Amino acid sequence: MNKRRRVTQQFDAKHVNSRRRERFGAGELLEVLDVKSSESPVHSSFMRINGLRPQSAVECQYTIESEEFNQKTEMVK
Repeated sequence: MNKRRRVTQQFDAKHVNSRRRERFGAGELLEVLDVKSSESPVHSSFMRINGLRPQSAVECQYTIESEEFNQKTEMVK
């Protein structure tokens, strides 16, 4: 299963820990994080691939409704 996606339309998503909103622009690469549920998730969790945060050396995780996420991103081959 390919877990990498490219943003096709700009959107905002919530930072998992702080609930602060972050903007994602067209062309950014994302990696979908595994969901530990057998049901179809209502929300998608992901992180940026375009580099690590310099302050903490790890990328932040974000969440957005799955339907919007699928509409505004595409699979990367």
